[in-house]
Amino acid sequence: MNLKFLWIGKTKNSAVRVLLSDYVERIRHLVPCEIIEARDLSKRQSLRAEKLIEAEGEELARHIPESGRLVALDETGSQFSSRHFAGWLESEQNTGARVMTFVIGGPDGLSRAIRSRASLVLSLGKMTWTHEMCRVLLLEQIYRALCIMRNIPYHKGSNQSE
Repeated sequence: MNLKFLWIGKTKNSAVRVLLSDYVERIRHLVPCEIIEARDLSKRQSLRAEKLIEAEGEELARHIPESGRLVALDETGSQFSSRHFAGWLESEQNTGARVMTFVIGGPDGLSRAIRSRASLVLSLGKMTWTHEMCRVLLLEQIYRALCIMRNIPYHKGSNQSE
């Protein structure tokens, strides 16, 4: 399975960039993956939030592969425990998903058009996170899921039942 992570704009916070790099390298030891940073339209266009979300959705759509599964991150999505998420990911892999694209919208949210295309709309929980922190949380959970799927201890003394 090949994993793609698609989001709006570059990660500006240097501490977050370090964490993203660390998790991407960990994931790449287990599966091929890439990060795609779609153009940030918020600074170029003076659009109201709903129009910006729609324009960002169009920008994101340009980068979504025709084949494979799409997972859209949104606060209204399904919530999983880490173990159940790993089970879902393994099931997708076992049913032939060759490419899995995870998409995170901009600070104002994700377009309805992208959510409607998704095989799964996923929530990282009820709390609100910055879109940059969502990137780290998603990569951490993907790495954890891959470790669970392969029976690799996440870290010494970890409890994989989380």
